[in-house]
Amino acid sequence: MKNRKIGNILLVISCVAVAASLLFAVKYLSGVVIRYYDNERIICLDAGHGGSDSGARSADGKRLEKDDNLRLTLKIKAELEKRGVKVVLTRDDDSTVSLANRCKKANRRRCDLFLAVHRNSSEKGSGFEAWISQIPKGREKKTAAGLTEKLSEISSLADRGVHRGFRDSSAKDYYVNANTNMPSILLEVGFITSEADNKMFDRDIDRYAAAIAEIAAEAV
Repeated sequence: MKNRKIGNILLVISCVAVAASLLFAVKYLSGVVIRYYDNERIICLDAGHGGSDSGARSADGKRLEKDDNLRLTLKIKAELEKRGVKVVLTRDDDSTVSLANRCKKANRRRCDLFLAVHRNSSEKGSGFEAWISQIPKGREKKTAAGLTEKLSEISSLADRGVHRGFRDSSAKDYYVNANTNMPSILLEVGFITSEADNKMFDRDIDRYAAAIAEIAAEAV
């Protein structure tokens, strides 16, 4: 009888352990349970576009925004890691990643900052600008301003400043700014439609990466 009771107790304990493990797995995969990194600074770098979404193109159509975004993002990653910052990438190759999955990845890993790297486009535009939420989180505005100012200083191209919300009235905020739990910045690193901006991008990309990493690291 005693052995049977012990067996029943062990069975109950085993069932509870299995159930708890399954619940944890389901919640983790759904983004409910977050991984914690004690004493670590974590930045999510989001190379805009990718895969079937090429983003903007240069005036001659040969240069794709998705490629420039990834090239710069990987360099920023290397610079951040030199500074002891852990980096989460939403993509590290030419793959298609939904905006929802980009935000979900950053939220699940409880990143301290989300930085989306993009390049701008227009018929006459030039320079750097950043977009944050209409209701900024944490040090978004200060960090964004530091980024555009430093990039402008390096290249002598215009500092177009920090903007809140969305470029037009079709949305309140950019998706990545609205759906990330941490401070979030969408950074436009020059205009891919500007020959001068592209020249500076290619010439100064390493300096851009180092400057972006320095300011981002100070913000977390």
